[in-house]
Amino acid sequence: MEYKLMGISVLILIILVLTWIKDGEKMDPPLKKRMVIDIVTICIFWAVFEFYNYSNSKTYENEIALVVNGSLLFFFARMVQLICQINPMIQDLAKYLKSKGINMEDDK
Repeated sequence: MEYKLMGISVLILIILVLTWIKDGEKMDPPLKKRMVIDIVTICIFWAVFEFYNYSNSKTYENEIALVVNGSLLFFFARMVQLICQINPMIQDLAKYLKSKGINMEDDK
């Protein structure tokens, strides 16, 4: 599970960098505040893991594994989404599909 937490930590930092590349100074929340939020998030994941790892009770093993796996999937999907928003090839594909009449926006 340590490797999954390292993966989550790296994904959070990659998302921070990709968001900064995408939005620059227009980031909301600003970069310094976002860095604090992301570092606290990483620390919370590690604190929960360390608390679980050093406790004698393994009662919530399945629940913790579910949270870690779900978080890993969520942050990976967010990273892919940001890469798609930044990558010019994907932006050109979206423009092409829109020109052909395919609506890619969510209907809300």
